[in-house]
Amino acid sequence: MARKLMVTIVALGVMLVGARVAAAAGISASLFGGAVAETSDVKLTSDLTDVSAANDFSGIKLTLPAGTTFASLTRLGTDFNPTVGGCGGGSPRFSIQLASGKNVFVYLGPSPNFTGCTLNSWQSSGNLIGNNDTGRYDTSQVQADTQSNTYAGALALVGSQQVTEIDLVVDAGWFFNPKTQTVLVRNVQVNDQTFFAPQQGGGSGKAQSAAQLCKAELKSIGKTAFEQKYGKNHNLRNAMGKCVSKLAHQKNHK
Repeated sequence: MARKLMVTIVALGVMLVGARVAAAAGISASLFGGAVAETSDVKLTSDLTDVSAANDFSGIKLTLPAGTTFASLTRLGTDFNPTVGGCGGGSPRFSIQLASGKNVFVYLGPSPNFTGCTLNSWQSSGNLIGNNDTGRYDTSQVQADTQSNTYAGALALVGSQQVTEIDLVVDAGWFFNPKTQTVLVRNVQVNDQTFFAPQQGGGSGKAQSAAQLCKAELKSIGKTAFEQKYGKNHNLRNAMGKCVSKLAHQKNHK
């Protein structure tokens, strides 16, 4: 009996180690600032027209496994739809954070000025790894006077450096009149993982379920704001259920 118990404990230990390795091998995503997870996308907003600072900037944070280097990034991209303002002021962009604390910026939109994106139209960034458009990569935090760099230039400069996270950021409301920039994003890709893929025909895969979207929004805006937004009973504790129900209804009637 004791031997059987020991075998069970060892097997359980192996399972737990395997689970930790699997988790460590992946990339995790979370929202920050004024980002809001919607049914088929994430809305990123920079709104400087109100008194609140909560929506001055927003983004998606992608935390990478330890040991990831800039050179080991094989795919980076997203679908994006500017609905207010457009592209400009250095936003929208990917911000690749190095272990040194410095950032490499990768701009979305047409090179070399990264302005003039078509409004209310979904467009793809394509795979930005290997993209040598003029000025697509900004490495000026690492080396002065390299704000108009290419992927090849960035690779030569920081290829061996470790990357801790990648943020997809919208923060240029100040650039537009009125001072608001809103960009919808979906199919955010880093290496072999895709985040915030729209639900298609009730399919599964990596598409975000209503529950996942609600959990992401809860993490983004905080418990108090989330409960006030969705809670319907006396103590607002049914907020998660109401959020899931609402998003599921929206998906089914889209």
